[in-house]
Amino acid sequence: MAITTVSSPALVFLVVVASFLCTSTRAQHSSCDNSFSFFEEGIAGNVTHCRKLRTLGAELGWSYHNTTPNVTLNIVFSAIPSAAGGWVAWGLNPGNRPQMVGTRALIALRPANGTLAMNTYNLTRDTMLGCKLQPSPIEVQVSNMQANFSEETGAITMSATLSLDPSTYNISELKHVWQVGSSVVDQVPQKHRMRLKNFDSFEVIDLTTGRGFRDTGLTKQRVAHGVLSVFGWGILLPVGVIIKRYSRNITKNPEVWFMLHISFQISGYTVGVTAWAIGIALMSNSRHFNTFKGHRTIGIIIFCLATLQIMALWLKPKKKYEGGKIITDRPRKYWSIYHHLVGYTLITLSIVNIFKGFAILRPPPVWKWIYVGLLAAFSCVAFGLEVAIWVHKSRNNKKTSR
Repeated sequence: MAITTVSSPALVFLVVVASFLCTSTRAQHSSCDNSFSFFEEGIAGNVTHCRKLRTLGAELGWSYHNTTPNVTLNIVFSAIPSAAGGWVAWGLNPGNRPQMVGTRALIALRPANGTLAMNTYNLTRDTMLGCKLQPSPIEVQVSNMQANFSEETGAITMSATLSLDPSTYNISELKHVWQVGSSVVDQVPQKHRMRLKNFDSFEVIDLTTGRGFRDTGLTKQRVAHGVLSVFGWGILLPVGVIIKRYSRNITKNPEVWFMLHISFQISGYTVGVTAWAIGIALMSNSRHFNTFKGHRTIGIIIFCLATLQIMALWLKPKKKYEGGKIITDRPRKYWSIYHHLVGYTLITLSIVNIFKGFAILRPPPVWKWIYVGLLAAFSCVAFGLEVAIWVHKSRNNKKTSR
């Protein structure tokens, strides 16, 4: 009965999460209005469509004409560099998917002690491996290149006219990427920050409708991994530990607290391993495998320790009786020490890794503070019960000594 009681809220929670994840994600698009910074700077040109891009606070405006033989595309791109003296970039990829390698890019540089410059660049695999990125001609014809810097907002805005071969660049499924960096050395843009929002700066866009498309499945997997990790490793497991330590002091039936403890631990393990499996899938499909090493390594350790704890159901030495009373033998004593040590280590690592996950995914701050509030509540409950137990023991000792 205890397991059924605990599993029901977990099941309801998972159903709610699943329904949230199944909600379709639509990319933001809008008509052009004065909310775009390049209008404020008076350099929007004759753009007819505008979009707030989904990462890095970037903005894109454009208009196009079906000229012969190529499509004429006017673009305006605006973003704020990661730091003063940085750079911004926007480009098109003629390949099968939007990615950095293979992109034909426009990059505007603003060195800390230099003047604003803008050039075309061909981003190759050598660029990703760390080779210097130098200006180079691209097969896309580019004209009317301009770059402006706003002292008020700190944004760099680029504008240009591109001539696109319709057999290579489909205006209904145009693959574009954008990026910002923090430094320029000898007119060479340096590597951008290794954060999720930098890796997510790509999409496929329909120039006709202004709608952008991306792999929403990847976003849903990340959300599922984060939510299930918090619920399984970060909530159910600590509750199970609190129940084990304190419930036996408020019930005369030891089997009740034991079954509650087991049910919470098994539920937490099931949810947590599901999150871990999603994380492994994300890791195997990621082009940035080595970026989040710490989070990945701790996650693997958590899975191993949690599996070891679950195996305790079969590894725990049986109770020994003498004269109808339970006696404490050494194997059971040592097993209890190991079980507590592994359990508290598991809880600590889980909490640490959850906060690492917050730093990676960067959800709205309210979610992080909700979890902090839950941890504070758990701590207050544990402290209050600990004090109550010591007070109860102290009174019993006084009564015994009389």
